Amino acid sequence: MGMMRGVLALSALLLAPLATGCASTSAAPAFREVGREVEGRTGKKLSWITGSDEDEQVRKAVRELLSRELSVDGAVQVALLNNRHLQAMYEELGVAQADLVQAGLLKNPVLSGGAHWPLDKGGGSTFELNLVQDFLSLFTLGARKRIARTQLEGAKLRVGNAVLQVAYETKVAFYGVQAAQQMLAMRKVIVEAAAAGVELAQKQHKAETINDLTLANEQSLFAQIQLDVRRAEADLAAARERLNRAMGAWGPDTGWRASPKLPEVAAEEPSFERLESFAVEHRLDLGAARKDVEVVSYGLALAKNVRWIGGLDAGLTIHRETEGVRLIGPSVSLQIPLFDQGQAVIARLEAQLREAKAREYAMAVEIRSEVRELRARLGAARGIVEAYQRSIVPLRERIVALSQQQYDAMLLGVFQLLSAKQAEISAYRELIESVRDYWTLRAELEWRAGGALPDAPKNNEEHHHDHP
Repeated sequence: MGMMRGVLALSALLLAPLATGCASTSAAPAFREVGREVEGRTGKKLSWITGSDEDEQVRKAVRELLSRELSVDGAVQVALLNNRHLQAMYEELGVAQADLVQAGLLKNPVLSGGAHWPLDKGGGSTFELNLVQDFLSLFTLGARKRIARTQLEGAKLRVGNAVLQVAYETKVAFYGVQAAQQMLAMRKVIVEAAAAGVELAQKQHKAETINDLTLANEQSLFAQIQLDVRRAEADLAAARERLNRAMGAWGPDTGWRASPKLPEVAAEEPSFERLESFAVEHRLDLGAARKDVEVVSYGLALAKNVRWIGGLDAGLTIHRETEGVRLIGPSVSLQIPLFDQGQAVIARLEAQLREAKAREYAMAVEIRSEVRELRARLGAARGIVEAYQRSIVPLRERIVALSQQQYDAMLLGVFQLLSAKQAEISAYRELIESVRDYWTLRAELEWRAGGALPDAPKNNEEHHHDHP
C-alpha cells in the first residue's frame, strides 16, 4: 500500500502543472449573453425556468401582463418568458457548456499492476505497478477546447435565432386575434342592421308593399349574415388558441383580453437602403452557420496535426523482485501509423468543410432573396391598405347609400341592393385582412432581417460582394 500511495503521489506531482482546473458547467453566463443580444434586438427580456426562486417572480410577471389588456409587445414578452419550446431550447446551452468543460479536462491516468509467482522451484515472485497517461490528448487539449468553445458560440446563436422566431410567430398570432376580433365586431354590427331590415321587410310584406320574393331575399341575406357571425366566432376562438400556444398559456391564463383593433399602418417605413447587407450581418442563424464552418475547419486542422501520431502514452513503472530489489523507470508506448494515417478522417472532414461552406453561402443568398421579396410585398401591402381606405371602402359605402335611395324610390331592384350590400361587407372584410397582412409581413421582415429594421442614412447604397 505504501508503494501505491507513492505512485499516486508521484503522478499527481507530475500532472499538477498540466491541470487546467475545473471550469463551471453552468450555462448561466451563456444564457445571459443570449438574453442581452435578444433584448438589444427586441427590447424584451428572457428567463430560464430552472427551479430557482426567480421562477415565481417570472410567473407573477406573466400573470400581471395577462391581467391587463394585451398588446402585441405584451404578448411577445409573455411568450419569451413562458414558451416551453424556448425553455427546452435553452438546454442546448447546457449541453454545449458541458461539452466545453469536458474538452478542457485531462484524461485520467491509468494505474495497473500485477503479481507473478514461480511455477518451478527455485524461482522468485515479483510485483509490478504501472502508471500510464495519455499524452496525445494533452497535446490536443487547446485545439479541442477551441472547437468546443466555437460550438458553444454556435449554440448561443441558434438559441437566439429560435427566440426571434418565437417573437415573430407570436406577433403573427396576435395580429390574427385582432383581425378576428374586428371581423366579429363588424359581423355583429351587420347582423343588427340586417335584423332591422328583415323586420321592416316583414312589415312591408304584411302591408303588401313588397312581394314574397323580396321578403325571402331579405330573410336569406339575414340567415347568411348570422352564419357569418358564427364562422367569425369560430375563427376568433382558433386565433386565440394559436396565440395561447405561442405564449405557453393554459388554464386561467387563457382568459386574457387583447386590444380590440389592429394598429394603423406605420406613418412611414424604415430605410431599406442597406437591408440585404444588414440582414446578412445580423441574422443569427447565418452566424451559427459560420460557426459550423469554423468548427469543421478547426477539426480538420487538428486531424492533420495528429495524423502521424496514432496514440502516445507515457508512464512510470515500479517493479519489485523477490529479493526485495525495487526498480523504477519510465515507459512509453507509441502507436505506429502503418496502416491508418488518418486519411479517411481527413477526407471526411474536408468534405464536411466544403458542405458547411456551401450551406453558409446558400443561406446568405437565400437571406438576401427573402428580404428583397418581403420588402416588395410589404410595399404592395401598404398600397393595398391605402387603396381600401381611400377609395374602395368609401365607394362601396356610397354605392350602398345610393342604391338604398333608388330602392326606396322603386328605381332599383332588390337584387341590385343586396349585391351592393354584399360588396360593401366584402370591402370591410378585405380591409381588415389587408391591415392584418401588412403587419404580418412587417413582423416577418423584421425576423428575416435579424431584428428591428434598420434606419440607415438615405445616402447608403446596397453593397454586393462576391460572397453574399
